[in-house]
Amino acid sequence: MLLPQLSPKEARNRLRVAFVSSCLPRQCGIATFTNNLSIALHQVIGTDSISYVAMHNTLEPLDYPPQVQFQIQQEKLEEYRKAADFLNKSEVDLVSLQFEFGLFGGSDGNYIVEFLNRLQRPVVTTLHTVLEKPTPGQNKAFIEVAAFSQALVVMNNLAINMLTDVYEVPSDKINMIYHGVPDNFYVEPLYYKNRLQLEDRQIILTFGFLSPNKGIENMIKAMSPVAKKNPGALYIILGITHPVVKQQHGEVYRESLQRLVREKNLQDNVLFVDEFVNDATLDCYLGAADLVVCPYHAEEQITSGVLSNALGKGKAIISTPYLHARDVLSGGRGQLVNFNDPVGLAEAAIRLLDDSQLRNSLAGQAYVLGREMAWSKVSRQYLELFDKEADKAAHKSRPLEGMIHTLPQVNINFLKSLTNDAGLIQHTMYGVPCYAHGYSVDDSARAIVACSHYYNLFRDDSVLQMVDKYQSLILHARQDSGWFLNFMNFEQQFQPQELGQDTFGRCLWGLGAAIHLCQDRDQSRLAKEIFEDSLFLISQLDQTRSLAYCALGLSNYLLQHPQAREIEEKLRFVAVRLMEFYQRNASQDWPWFEPFLTYDNARISQALLLAYRHLKEPEFLETGLKTLDYLISLQYRDGYFDLIGNNGWYFKDRERAIFGQQALDASALTDACLLAANFNDQQRYLEMGYASFQWFLGRNRLGKSLYYPNTGSCSDGLEPGGVSKNKGAESIISFLLSLLYLYRWELRERFIYFGKA
Repeated sequence: MLLPQLSPKEARNRLRVAFVSSCLPRQCGIATFTNNLSIALHQVIGTDSISYVAMHNTLEPLDYPPQVQFQIQQEKLEEYRKAADFLNKSEVDLVSLQFEFGLFGGSDGNYIVEFLNRLQRPVVTTLHTVLEKPTPGQNKAFIEVAAFSQALVVMNNLAINMLTDVYEVPSDKINMIYHGVPDNFYVEPLYYKNRLQLEDRQIILTFGFLSPNKGIENMIKAMSPVAKKNPGALYIILGITHPVVKQQHGEVYRESLQRLVREKNLQDNVLFVDEFVNDATLDCYLGAADLVVCPYHAEEQITSGVLSNALGKGKAIISTPYLHARDVLSGGRGQLVNFNDPVGLAEAAIRLLDDSQLRNSLAGQAYVLGREMAWSKVSRQYLELFDKEADKAAHKSRPLEGMIHTLPQVNINFLKSLTNDAGLIQHTMYGVPCYAHGYSVDDSARAIVACSHYYNLFRDDSVLQMVDKYQSLILHARQDSGWFLNFMNFEQQFQPQELGQDTFGRCLWGLGAAIHLCQDRDQSRLAKEIFEDSLFLISQLDQTRSLAYCALGLSNYLLQHPQAREIEEKLRFVAVRLMEFYQRNASQDWPWFEPFLTYDNARISQALLLAYRHLKEPEFLETGLKTLDYLISLQYRDGYFDLIGNNGWYFKDRERAIFGQQALDASALTDACLLAANFNDQQRYLEMGYASFQWFLGRNRLGKSLYYPNTGSCSDGLEPGGVSKNKGAESIISFLLSLLYLYRWELRERFIYFGKA
């Protein structure tokens, strides 16, 4: 349903949009797209309601229009931060981000993530690129952008499939809106040919920026047989060399094309128009064309303004089968020819030039689709989406003053630095690995969980090698009895030690994550084998946290094998045992499982919530939420989490310890709160999930950040003298888990469980 008709004044009062994009007069296809969209939106919401943050990539100034209120020099990271701060202080209701990797600075365009994680306005991102086979860096940058965006816009149906299949973005977050085209009546080509004084020619047109991936050389080769059969055929190549290509390589590509024309003796049949043309000039050349040819090499191209404009003008189109063309030219709207196939291009062109009935049929079908792509319709669809997302943001409860929902970029470099062939080094001194403390199986098990979340978000194969090392240590630590040793020295020897139930539970948690992560890999089969061989020991556990860790592992197993009835029964056993602890120890003023609160407390509540997710027994949900609420009430005060310290813990009817606050407690609270948000009071639990994560960033008793973004390391905790100077494996894993929980929520779970919540 489209928005009702509004006067400019009425619309201006409801919506103010800032575009983050390249901007005319910069010679850029995305700048042209954004300009056309904003012009169409002006018709409804008024000029004063639209502003720009312009992406700038040269040292030379451009004569931007007054709507450009801020400029970002592409390779200056600090300007991305300043732009976000500028918009945060403005009266903007929503930001429309135009996303293309090459538009932004940093590795794979990841500087834009710094902008997004400081921004306090809802973001709708239009994807001008969706790669089917991204590099790990591209994948990570793309997922981070998607996580910060309240909605994503793609321009064809194939892109929807890629987002859901390749990136696992929930379909409810994706909106399909065509690339806009001018609102045109169909006019016979002869009208425009007369204006160009080409009325006696059959015109074949390729337009847009020139670059080697455009495949124009193949169409020039095809012109030899076309001109022989149709001497009046004229292939017009309209457009300047792409500015980036020209900056790096000059006019090498254009000169090679011109040389090819001379070699083929096609000077009378090929015309170069080396201009960055305005809309009126493009309309004239496009209107004059009998055929439009898109001979591109890049199969992954998901969006093409050239193709969209040709459809909007009602043109017979010949194209290679890149993704956008495969989608919109299906059903008889155009002719597809194989990549690098001059013979096929020639045959298609000759057939269409000779058969006016077929040519007009293709043109007519293209024009019908083109009417659905008119800017008047496309802008209304954007406005409807913008209005909806801005309205949702306006009705959410505001975070406390100065406590903004931000997420830093995910950096696993420090975790990698602590990982060697033997496993994960347990401790450091000032961030330098301390070999004297050796390795902890507990840490390696939890690191598998972190790597699982990381891989499931970013599809970075490098973490799978880390998982292999962590899993190897778990295998080495496993005893004939089925229990696991925990501490291994740097010489890779296990000294005599007690067999801890927590280590057993954490190993099942990690192995369950490996099953869910690795899936059909051999490592998954190994994890599954060890996991299943260990199940019999669950009945011997008599400690709450050990049982809770097992529940996390059992839940991971069920995510991969949802019909595993034996695993369901083990999860039920764990939940019932936890309920027994609760019934034995809880009272009205102490609704908890034990007469004390120590470490990782929220994992126990989380275990019951996971049991409810899989088993749907109401008492598990009720107790899980009640105990989580109790933890929050004890620790959330004055706008921050003041965690229970390990310098004495908190025993019933005694004073609670303040210092020795640990990273794993903040991490457990984040995970538990986000899980609780799936079942009840979403906004409050989401606020608490963010607040517990922000404990790492300085939202704590001391107002000190424990996280060091430059190195990706994290201090061990809060001590009476300040932040701990040591940065161990447990703390960085806890931080990464919290951060990845929130990325997962923002990208997927908010939509999986609530639709567009």
